[in-house]
Amino acid sequence: MKKVLLTLLALTLLAAHANSCAAADRAGMDSSRRWIDRPWEIRYIMFVGESEMMAAMVAAARKQNLKTMRSESRDTYIDANEFFEPFAKLKAGPAATLGIFVIPFDKDGRIGGASKQLRMLRGRHNLLDHMVAVDAESDSGKLYYLADWSQGIPGNDMFSPAVCSVWDESRYGALWNDSDHAGGFGCREWTAQLYQDDRPYIDVTSYSPHGSFIGNFVGWSRFIDPRKPVIGLQGKTWLCLHDCPPGEQPGLIPDMRKWTAKHHYPMPEQPSHQPLYPNSKYLDDIDEADRR
Repeated sequence: MKKVLLTLLALTLLAAHANSCAAADRAGMDSSRRWIDRPWEIRYIMFVGESEMMAAMVAAARKQNLKTMRSESRDTYIDANEFFEPFAKLKAGPAATLGIFVIPFDKDGRIGGASKQLRMLRGRHNLLDHMVAVDAESDSGKLYYLADWSQGIPGNDMFSPAVCSVWDESRYGALWNDSDHAGGFGCREWTAQLYQDDRPYIDVTSYSPHGSFIGNFVGWSRFIDPRKPVIGLQGKTWLCLHDCPPGEQPGLIPDMRKWTAKHHYPMPEQPSHQPLYPNSKYLDDIDEADRR
């Protein structure tokens, strides 16, 4: 039953995003293939979620992509989630396994990593503020949607621009509740920590009234950013997920106090609330932008 529910949720999310992208493309007169003229800046994009959810997203993307390619309608994007395997599985306690898929880029935007299909592609940033992947040699052929390039709140550069995902479309809206399994940590919280020069790591924990866990999110980093370990708390278990300190691999952090002392880091602190940057805190700025 759980697997069926996860698959249905994944299909709903992917279909909703495909529809919104197609509508944006129609309005933008094929701006999906007009590139932002600036050097490629992103070193990696990583996708994290419960292992079963990640597998469901891969299966749902494959199913949705077949439907899109067989349809007479011209949808702009093919969903790159189809190629998010093999993804790394990280044991995060007796009842939790995380799925982690990292897409590394070189400075020309060419994709590396474990997926043979993705290695034939390169990253592009289009005029619709979408991060897409296209054929590395010709820029032609299918467009694979990776993530959104969110400009955030007008006039606020604390957490934007940011690489965001479909999960973030609801995370910062009025209907969000703290029992959502995706978690209160999202792309704005990630980016705020990435941009803080004096912060040595990125804590991806969703601190919920029901307990601490690592939810669904997308993370990223640029070539100009210092490498920051990505850490998170699942129940009572601390983990390093990516860019761990030299000599360390992703996995369990047995003692967080000893680990932070060893690397001269401060102990992680639980924020007062999450999400930290919901739209409701910036309604005046959003309304002003809408009136322009």
